[in-house]
Order: sequence, then C-alpha cells, then structure tokens
Amino acid sequence: MSHLRPLAAQHHQIKALRRLVGRRSARSESGRFVIEGPVLVAEAARAGVLIEAVFCDEQFAVGPEVNELVEFDQLPEPQLVSSGVLESVLSTVTPQPMCAIAEQHLVSCDEVLLGAIDSARPVLVLCELADPGNVGTILRAAEASGCAGVILTPRSVDLYNPKLVRAAAGSLFRVPVAAEVPLELVAQTAQENGLKLLATVAHGGPSHTETHLADVACLVMGNEAHGLDPLVIAQCDSTVSITMQGPTESLNVAMAATVLCFEAQRQRLARSR
Repeated sequence: MSHLRPLAAQHHQIKALRRLVGRRSARSESGRFVIEGPVLVAEAARAGVLIEAVFCDEQFAVGPEVNELVEFDQLPEPQLVSSGVLESVLSTVTPQPMCAIAEQHLVSCDEVLLGAIDSARPVLVLCELADPGNVGTILRAAEASGCAGVILTPRSVDLYNPKLVRAAAGSLFRVPVAAEVPLELVAQTAQENGLKLLATVAHGGPSHTETHLADVACLVMGNEAHGLDPLVIAQCDSTVSITMQGPTESLNVAMAATVLCFEAQRQRLARSR
C-alpha cells in the first residue's frame, strides 16, 4: 500500500475517476471504465481484465479485502484516497471503499458468432436496450446458462455504465460481448454462416418450449418500452414467444432473456443424455 499522502478530491486522478463514473463520452474516448468494490475488482483480476489503477479509502486500507487484493500480481498498488472522497465520486447508494480503473475489452460480431458456431450455443442480440440493470442481469443469465456471447446494437445502453458493471456481477469480464453492431451486420454475418435469427415477441410466436433453441445462433431481444420494431422482426428468420398464463401482458426483458437462455440450456442437456 502506498505511503504517500492520500489523494484529495481535487487531485487530477480523482477528477479523471469522477469523469469516468459520470460520463459515457469519457469512457468511450478513453477506452476505460470503473469497477466498484473489492469483490468486483478481484473478479476482474481473476478474469484477466487489465487494471490500470486501484483506489482505496484511507480508512479501509488495513481491511482483509485489501490484503487479499494485494496478492494479485497483475494489480497495481492501491492508492490511498482521503476519507469520504470515493463516497462522493462513486455512483452506488452505499458507496464502496475501493474502486479501480480498467481497460475496456470488446470483441467483434464475427468473433461472437464464430464462438456460437464452435460451441453450438445461442447468442443474445440486444436491440436498443436502455436499462443498465437489465443488460447486466442478462449478461449474468447468459453466462450461467452457457450462451456463446452477447451483441448490443447501436442506441443501446453503454456497456460500461457503472450500474451495468455492478449488475453483471463479474459476468461482463468473462462473457464475449460485441457492442454498437447494426442488426443488418448481425443478420448478414449470420446468414453467411448458415445461422438463424429468432425474434422474441410477446405474443403470436411459437411457444418457447416447442421451439428448437439448443442450436439457435441469435435470440433477438427488444427494447424495454417498445419491444422489437416490425422492421427488425422482418429481418429475422422466425419468432418465438414465452408461454404465459393469466392476464400478464409481457415479461421484463431481462426475465424473458433468462427464461429463453435456460430453456436453451435445458434442451441441450436433454439432448446430451
């Protein structure tokens, strides 16, 4: 742990940290993002994320979590920050006493789809999803159910939004993700490789339990408020709907993605028996 004087709120590194937390443009231009809390910092280190700086509240510097993080050789030495500064910078309701600045890592659309071919597992295509909590939850479901990866279209939420990073609970560091990929490019690449796009619609599609999902390359999910645009559905090969009982109009998009991911997993496991 550094024995230099703790960094104050006006230090240039803290100002840069504040910009990364609060501004999508700062994250995009720098190719950096913020990881909040010792648990997520450790998850990132285990996953091989390149971490450039670690900041620690001076009152937290002797905690066991810090001692455990120091054991990661690839982590830079934590820099002490004056007490209360991180609380004013970070975006959580109960701010974490530690954070890190890390390098973003995205893969191409081709890489995600080729991974789907190699593993014979589905990819989630998220069309203009706006809520970072939803996308973070979907990344967790994608990893837990064995999906090959995730693709975000333009006008989607920033993949490195702090709330999304927290909601993904480490899955962001391990799941292959491509961002800012036009659906037209996804469809073209899928078609060239003999893969199909399946549009998820609230009503009118074949039941998810009767649709062959084990090998589907792309499950296309729509925006929280409006679902999939009819023009997007027209670019897909077919549709699927989740069977529901009662008067419920539709499911939250993260819940719907989770249902489909685990139905695909169930079908794969049943086939392998």
